[in-house]
Amino acid sequence: MTTILQEQEEARLYEELRRSLEEVEEGEQRDKMLKHMIRQLKFAKWRNERLRRFEAYFQGMRPATLWIMLATGALVPVVLFSIFIWVSLWVE
Repeated sequence: MTTILQEQEEARLYEELRRSLEEVEEGEQRDKMLKHMIRQLKFAKWRNERLRRFEAYFQGMRPATLWIMLATGALVPVVLFSIFIWVSLWVE
């Protein structure tokens, strides 16, 4: 599903590049616009490669593992705040 969205985004960027280049006359402005769009395409490609790693990691994860990760992440601030309060009361 996400690969379809990634391909659609890449196609949209290429279409935007083509339209932008048609609107701008030859010269420095066109070169600037071309460099800008190439940077956007490179960033989209880089981001897609990074997201594939996360997708591969989470693909094999069982729901229990995910719930444990979420619960741990939610409880860490509460525990740290409790420790802070306990230490501040102990210091007084």
